[in-house]
Amino acid sequence: MSINGIPFLLFLAAWTAVYYLTPRRFQYLALLGASVCFYLAYSVRAAFYLLFTVAATYCAGLVLGRLHQWERTRLAQAGADRPAIKRQGKRRRRLVLAAILLLNFATLALFKYWNAWLGSLSRLGQLLGLSLQFRPLELLLPLGISFYTFQTAGYLIDVYRGKAEPERSFLKYALFAAWFPQMIQGPINRYAELQPQLIRGSAFSADSLKYGIQLMLWGMLKKVFIADPLAGAVAEIYGNFGQYSGAVSFLGAALYCLQLYCDFSGGVDVVRGVSQLFGVEMAENFRRPYFARSLDEFWRRWHISLGEWMKDYLFYPLALSAPLNRLGRRLRKRLGARAGKLAVPCISTVVVFLAVGVWQGPGLSNVAYGLWNGGLMSLSMICAPWCLKIRDRLGLREENVWFRAFQILRTCLLVVIGRYFSRAGSLMQALRMLKHTLLHFGPLNPGVFTCFGLSGADWLGLGLACGVLLAVSLFQERGVPIRKTLEKQHWLVQFAAAFGAVLLLVVFVYLNSDYVAIEYVYENV
Repeated sequence: MSINGIPFLLFLAAWTAVYYLTPRRFQYLALLGASVCFYLAYSVRAAFYLLFTVAATYCAGLVLGRLHQWERTRLAQAGADRPAIKRQGKRRRRLVLAAILLLNFATLALFKYWNAWLGSLSRLGQLLGLSLQFRPLELLLPLGISFYTFQTAGYLIDVYRGKAEPERSFLKYALFAAWFPQMIQGPINRYAELQPQLIRGSAFSADSLKYGIQLMLWGMLKKVFIADPLAGAVAEIYGNFGQYSGAVSFLGAALYCLQLYCDFSGGVDVVRGVSQLFGVEMAENFRRPYFARSLDEFWRRWHISLGEWMKDYLFYPLALSAPLNRLGRRLRKRLGARAGKLAVPCISTVVVFLAVGVWQGPGLSNVAYGLWNGGLMSLSMICAPWCLKIRDRLGLREENVWFRAFQILRTCLLVVIGRYFSRAGSLMQALRMLKHTLLHFGPLNPGVFTCFGLSGADWLGLGLACGVLLAVSLFQERGVPIRKTLEKQHWLVQFAAAFGAVLLLVVFVYLNSDYVAIEYVYENV
């Protein structure tokens, strides 16, 4: 059930009515019912795995809560050996947490990567002259498996750390884990932020409906008028880059950056708008990343919920771990204080971005993508003092418009190069395409644009859509609240904006027999 399709919109309208007609104390059951129906419509078989994950993490949370209570009770007793009790309690909680995380992430790896690993083993056997044939498993990748695996893992880690109390109600916990809008595109929500909104219920609010519909329309427009038209052109360039100049290869990577942004952020806008219809605000996932002035800032603006998850649950635990602290102390003695201080965050950054690359999918190209980003950010930390000295000697200041433009263009260039790896079908294809770009970079012939399956009118429409996106993004970057600004306009202006957006979708999508819906890139990762 595509989130841009008529069946989903009818499903959404029906459940929105049911939700607001339900007494407030029972509204969370209406949300749970909508989530169950949505997931069953996708796959009954996958729903059983989701139920298993929800049940396993729910029970693990209760066990962690009881271990915390056991520790508090023992510590309150007179004459208690407090250090020994704390060590014992922490060891028990760590065993429970490690077991359930290993189970969940191993299952995630099985669904996402097992067949790819079998293929790699077969190819390795061929290189070694061995006849290795592995029959791939017929696995149905459950919808949203990455999102709800990461989300429930974050909940368990928070309970383990004592930052959250375990949810006692299985139905309320199931709603948090299986909230249907997040299953499609994310974001990865935090328990402390999402759960209270889901269970408290909401009175009917015209603003919630209006803002939700606005956000859904904006996301659909980005998807339909920018991401979808670019998908064919990008596929043509990446699949046949040798037939074009190196400049076209670079153009393809740049267009993929635009396609991916409008596809992913557009999908997140739609699902956040869906959630807002029920008065539930989900985590922000994008904040105009192509205005970033460094790669570090780009990743703070891109897929924000995943970045925050990796920072809190992987980067800091790794950076503060005993092995890396020991390594840092040794390097301080041998290489100096600065080298020892930088080693830990650099190693942790590379590991985090390796994890980000693997999250995107199997294959060495994704590993290379993670190493590219993690390596550049680590190099940036190492070179920061020298870069600051050069900047000071040149008299460059952050507020200088041209210097800021240079920083943005430099960051965009690094991002585009990274997309050679994340979009290519294999590492060798990405390297060949990058080599072709460097060695055969020639003039960009305007006539080549007719080879990508788009007519002149298509390119004109695409250009207009990109112009609107750029204008809105510039206003938002300057702190202009688009929604509130629109509300201050005459009601005819507001009506025209909403009617125009709906009319565009109806004419070019729902009444257009030539329109072919394209799946979201990260619809099921």
